[in-house]
Amino acid sequence: MNDLSEINLPLSQEIVAIVEAGNLLHESGAYESALEKYGESWNMLPEPKEQWDLAHWVAKCYSRLYLELERYDEAKVWAVRAVQTKPPRETSSFIFLGASHLGANEKESAYEFFKKAFELGKGRAFQGFDKKYLDFFTGYQEEK
Repeated sequence: MNDLSEINLPLSQEIVAIVEAGNLLHESGAYESALEKYGESWNMLPEPKEQWDLAHWVAKCYSRLYLELERYDEAKVWAVRAVQTKPPRETSSFIFLGASHLGANEKESAYEFFKKAFELGKGRAFQGFDKKYLDFFTGYQEEK
């Protein structure tokens, strides 16, 4: 994973500002405008996009918003990108991917991604997420 700020600081700063603007729009409920900002920031990443550290952040922002909108297939696409670009010990990308599968009623897949997060971070991996994800994971695990 390459740090874009080390290669092109002005571009990195511009992308960060756009993603942060998207996050503010997301938090205010302006979802379509937030998606436009995330798209703008994604398109600004040099090719191949997945090689940059900021790709991970943008992918997680997309996934989180699509989850909130219950657009689970789109959330999965971006959560997969987040997993592919995540730092080694990062767990939230697995939670986003598991949540996307759970929303789509793909329980076995959801369990497997929650399990990966749990193996890396135990219960801490689920902090900051809706309690239903940890409850699903522990309940599903007991059923197995």
